[in-house]
Amino acid sequence: MMARDSAQRSGKRPGSWLAPRPLSLRLYPDSILRKVCVPVERFDGWLSDVLEEMLAVMRTHEGIGLAAPQVGFTCRLFVTRIEEQSICLANPVITTQSGKDEMSEGCLSLPGIRIDIERHRQIEVRGYDSRGRKRRHRVQGLWARVIQHEIDHLDGVLICDYRRLHGALEQ
Repeated sequence: MMARDSAQRSGKRPGSWLAPRPLSLRLYPDSILRKVCVPVERFDGWLSDVLEEMLAVMRTHEGIGLAAPQVGFTCRLFVTRIEEQSICLANPVITTQSGKDEMSEGCLSLPGIRIDIERHRQIEVRGYDSRGRKRRHRVQGLWARVIQHEIDHLDGVLICDYRRLHGALEQ
């Protein structure tokens, strides 16, 4: 909130990725879920606070991953937490991928929906932490799947789109 106020006082337009706080989960068909997100350019205490709030929203809804559009931001940012370990990345890019497997996925923004999706089994993802430091993670299995799912959100892609892409969309 303070970041938005100071940006307005300085005459600068706040980033389009700022969202109202406190954060709340957005559900389909909210149009923000279809937005292609913009890169994060601001790495400061405000971003750290947002990441913590995103983790709290994710835990409240019993999820293991959450992307910025799911809480009203149009920036390239996601959080994930599996077995007491977290990965929070800004501007993530998958640099390598290998293997494939199919698994049923759900999504906090599409409650009650599960869709079988084929994804890469192993990936390397690069991005930045809340302080703007470069990070690289080589992950596999569930970690790889969740990160690919969250990056889809940053590109406006939802799990229901996989049914459409594979021609299995129910009329």
